[in-house]
Amino acid sequence: MSLSPKLAKLLNDQINNEMAASYSYLAMAAWFEQTPYVGFAGWMAAQSREETVHALKFYQYLVDRGAKVVLEPIGKPQHDFKSPQDVFACSLKQEEAVTAQINDLYEVAEKVRDHAAKNLLLWFLNEQMEEEKSVRDMLERLQLAGDDPASLLVLDREAGSRSTAPSSFKNGVK
Repeated sequence: MSLSPKLAKLLNDQINNEMAASYSYLAMAAWFEQTPYVGFAGWMAAQSREETVHALKFYQYLVDRGAKVVLEPIGKPQHDFKSPQDVFACSLKQEEAVTAQINDLYEVAEKVRDHAAKNLLLWFLNEQMEEEKSVRDMLERLQLAGDDPASLLVLDREAGSRSTAPSSFKNGVK
């Protein structure tokens, strides 16, 4: 069964959405690099890479289904933040938007009875539940910490222990 043109267009749009999210997380990492919070910078760098992997997963799906991949420009991400709490609030808003986009994609896949696409999108919906929880949990903890430097540094150290990315891009992306 070939991919419906409508679904192919929306999947191409999702590549753009994922790359925009990656770019946004990279801007968040860059903001943290200008603060003492290098652990949060690493956390955001890991998120950036993860979003790129998601885009590539959609890309490969389109290729495997014989659909044309059409890449669009990515807009400039927000890069001025007030606090770690502000960054994570923006991150949560972004994750919720991506979840809504994937929900919309799933509904279209259901309408056109594309079960393979539904399977792919279920994986993403489960992933998004994890992403939202992770960001929400950190945001709640940051809100509890308030402006207390010691508490913020503890959370930063914890965020920096995330194993999927280096604490910075200084040694290159692996």
